Amino acid sequence: MSAGEIMPTAPTPSTLPLRARRGLRLALFGAAFAAFASTADAKAPAPEELPRLFASLEKADAVVEGASSPKRTLYVFFDANCWYCHLTWKALQPYEKAGLQVRWVPVAYQKDSSTTRAAAIMLARDRAAALRENETRYRADAYDGGIAPAKPTKALEAQLDANGKLMDRFGVSGTPGLVWKDEKGRVRIRIGMPRLSQLPAITGLPFRKNDDPELKDFR
Repeated sequence: MSAGEIMPTAPTPSTLPLRARRGLRLALFGAAFAAFASTADAKAPAPEELPRLFASLEKADAVVEGASSPKRTLYVFFDANCWYCHLTWKALQPYEKAGLQVRWVPVAYQKDSSTTRAAAIMLARDRAAALRENETRYRADAYDGGIAPAKPTKALEAQLDANGKLMDRFGVSGTPGLVWKDEKGRVRIRIGMPRLSQLPAITGLPFRKNDDPELKDFR
């Protein structure tokens, strides 16, 4: 499972060689997952609860990307500062072009700027463009989304809180949290950045090659 990272005090990733940065990311991931799991009561839901939870998820306000008449819809709980959410966004781009619709459901827990970056995305006139800006300008060394923060409304803060609670009810203890229905209509849940070889099963689409160098550890 791949939760997000927490910022280290010292040394910072930008001061380290590439190999050391990768090791630090793994250490940060473990620390972040332990910290998040300890504060979130994210128990796996009973199977009979899943249809009701999925119906709630379908009503959640989200950033909609990909096909307008999708072959499959994938929901992703994401934090705007989350490194693994950033990688998941990159990994899913070819599938969006092939018929997948992704609904990105925002939560905010990694940093104070997670809320303000979520605001910049969700309050934008073009949410999909704002999300793309956040991901294409993502700053990996600082674990920061690339969009300039914006002031959240009270309604958005309430929405982020509700999304976090819904994520917990799905048993998702970190981001990204992927939720979808398979070809038999069963609700499926995955926590963390998938391997690229797993994406056809998640998206219901044939494998799409992705040569992005940031994804090489997931091939």
